[in-house]
Amino acid sequence: MQTPISSKTNLILCGFMSSGKTTIGKPLANCLGYEFIDTDQLLTATYQMTIQEMFAKGGEAYFRDLEHEIARKAAAMTHTVISTGGGMMTFERNAAVLARTGIVIYIQQDFDTCYRRLASQPNRPLVRNNTREDLHRLYLSREAYYKKYASLTLTNPGSVKEAIQTIIDFL
Repeated sequence: MQTPISSKTNLILCGFMSSGKTTIGKPLANCLGYEFIDTDQLLTATYQMTIQEMFAKGGEAYFRDLEHEIARKAAAMTHTVISTGGGMMTFERNAAVLARTGIVIYIQQDFDTCYRRLASQPNRPLVRNNTREDLHRLYLSREAYYKKYASLTLTNPGSVKEAIQTIIDFL
C-alpha cells in the first residue's frame, strides 16, 4: 500500500537521460526551500568512482546494486527534491523505496531533445555503447516504468519556470 501524498515529504524526479530532471530540480528545490540531490552525483561521491568506472568494474548489475543503496539513502532524506538517474526508477526495488517517501514526478521530454543533449555527452556508458536506435528503444522501454509511480507527468515541460509552476500548482 502506498503512503498518502500528504505524508510524503520528498519530490522524486524521474525520466530519461537528459530529460531535464536536474535542470528543473535545482531551482524547484530552491523555490520550495528543500534540499536537492542528484542520485548520480550522490552515487559517484559515495563510492568515489565515476559511473564509467563502476560499469568497468562490475558491469551494469554491479552499478545497479550500488544505485539501489543510493535509492535507499535518498529515501531516508526529508524535504528533498531527488533527481534520479535515468534507469533508477526502472527497477522495482528502487522505485518502491523512493515512492514510499516521495511524490514521483515524471519529466517526459521527447526523445529527439534527449538525444540531442546526450550526443554532447559521449562519456555516458549507455551513450557511448549504443546507437541512436538502441537509445530510442531504451527510451520507449523505460516509459511505462516512469509512469507506474508518477503522480504527475510533465510532457515536454517547456521552460524551467513553467515546469516549476506546474509542479507547484499540482502540489
